[in-house]
Amino acid sequence: MSDDASIIATCPARAAFAGTPSDGYGGAVLSTPLDELVASAAGRPADRFGIDAAGDDVHRLRDATSAEFEAMVGRLPPVELSASTTIPRSVGLAGSSALILAALRVLAAATSTDWTPLDLAGAALRIERDRLSIVGGKQDPVVQAAGRPVLMDFASSDELAAVTAVEFGPEIALFVAWDAGYTESSDVAHTILRRRASDPSRAPLIDELARQAHAAVAAIRRRDVGAFAATINRTFDLRRELTEIDRRQVRLVEIGREAGAATNSAGSGGSVIGLADTIADLSTLRSVYDRAGCGFLEIY
Repeated sequence: MSDDASIIATCPARAAFAGTPSDGYGGAVLSTPLDELVASAAGRPADRFGIDAAGDDVHRLRDATSAEFEAMVGRLPPVELSASTTIPRSVGLAGSSALILAALRVLAAATSTDWTPLDLAGAALRIERDRLSIVGGKQDPVVQAAGRPVLMDFASSDELAAVTAVEFGPEIALFVAWDAGYTESSDVAHTILRRRASDPSRAPLIDELARQAHAAVAAIRRRDVGAFAATINRTFDLRRELTEIDRRQVRLVEIGREAGAATNSAGSGGSVIGLADTIADLSTLRSVYDRAGCGFLEIY
């Protein structure tokens, strides 16, 4: 709460280690929030509810969010809703769902609405799919609402996901890199994926992807960095078997692997998540991605 009584809320970007893109098909995914990249929303006291002017895409997100919130809660608070983000757009780091969740948190706080993280995730997923027609998986709002690394299992039809917290040791050298010039909508990749994944012959690939997520968590718990690295690499290789991947995304993965890291798509395209052999290797990887014109972030 600031001095003018505005309500401020944030939501981080996210990146997936293993299991993607099985989250849209009853699979499992290990993913993490990226606390250094955030979407922020503010609700400034006003006579009635309103949305501060912004770019068309952000305004559209906030308009859909407020409409869903009003449908669920029955009212909107007397605030002027605004938003901003430091998350690179259209690179597969879940910037849209971050903006939606930040706005939902402001609206919930302004109306004293008590929601669990899965309540928030479910509302964000409905906004993206039903109100904005954004094609994607289910993992984004779940890990973002949880606010910590989690294994998400989507096999149950009774709830959005079974969520298990995961702790990383200090020996794990992780990074995210992204191509800021990558502007292809995630809808393109997900539309192709849905067409391919609907083929019954692809079901074993979905099952194997889900197993990679569970294997990654098992490796982390026994501090087997090599086995964890294998799940990261294997997930991307399985994704290539399952669907078409833009050559620019393949190159982002190859850059990390050529420098000795395990790498995988962080999301639908335009970014990668990776595991280096040691913390010291991260500086080398930063230099490699810098030369390729990419953004780079060390995590943990």
